[in-house]
Amino acid sequence: MGRALLVVPSLGFSVTQYRRVRELLEKEGFQAQVAAPRSGEIRLTGFSLKPDLELGQAKAGDYDLVIFIAGRGNRELWNSQEAHRVVREAVATGKVIGASGAAVAILANAGVLQGRRATGPLSLAVVLKDKGAQYTAESVAADEGIVTLRHSEGFDSFARELLQRVRGREEVRKAA
Repeated sequence: MGRALLVVPSLGFSVTQYRRVRELLEKEGFQAQVAAPRSGEIRLTGFSLKPDLELGQAKAGDYDLVIFIAGRGNRELWNSQEAHRVVREAVATGKVIGASGAAVAILANAGVLQGRRATGPLSLAVVLKDKGAQYTAESVAADEGIVTLRHSEGFDSFARELLQRVRGREEVRKAA
């Protein structure tokens, strides 16, 4: 179906969400690649992952979908110029972008949530509003090509929304 970029922090992320996202994408025919701030294996309790590329090498235009995986380690990326560049490229090139949990702050700090509906953990509500987002406490919020998830309980709805938006953009491209 397409290509997806999964962005994970080097300092810890939701392994459960990473596995679910990757499994779902591959089931839907996506080729998934993983980017992290640094090269080298990421070791978490009972899990390790070798990213395909460093975040600085990622080009959002090469993918149909960019997803920032949830986890407290995302604080490492909140002010990352590389993460912000990928986010802005994704939006500028009309790609679908998703973020969940603490990763939503990356989108806010990149400036792409200004005037858009977004959700995230209640602990980030003030940050999101300060960055111009129209914060909602709903489980999933979608505004054009940006989909945000408040917490993992809404994962299935988040995944469906992301896939629906990618399919919608493909149909528009085919019709043009």
